[in-house]
Amino acid sequence: MKVKQIKSEKGVTLLELTIYIIVLFIVLGTLTIISNFFNDNMDVVRYSAKYAGEFDKFNSAFIADTKENSSANINGNIITFINGTTYKYSEEDSSIYRGQVKIATNVKSFSAKKKIITINNLDKEIISINIIIGNSSNNLLNKSIDYTLKYW
Repeated sequence: MKVKQIKSEKGVTLLELTIYIIVLFIVLGTLTIISNFFNDNMDVVRYSAKYAGEFDKFNSAFIADTKENSSANINGNIITFINGTTYKYSEEDSSIYRGQVKIATNVKSFSAKKKIITINNLDKEIISINIIIGNSSNNLLNKSIDYTLKYW
């Protein structure tokens, strides 16, 4: 009786090895792309929180002054309330000052406009603020808010 020898087919062919390597590179490439997006978004979150704090400092002071005053004058980058409180945007150091105190930094743009609206024969003075805070085009905090001055 003749015994047939069975060939051992344990192992990986060159074609299978190539396919495994290609799949491995696709998975690694996908993970790299996801990791880069994650890191970029973390920078946005980190800086937007920092700039939100700068806006909050300005906003809290400005709200307090609008609640105490019934009128304000706007002359370029300077807002002066009737009680003498002034806000000034300095383009030289990209900051907003309340009097002599710096209350917001990294301000790239600041503008203020005054308008008066009448509701039920009552005039309300409104100051519209447009402010951009940040250090690059990707990490900017851009806000446009209307503040109503005291009218009662």
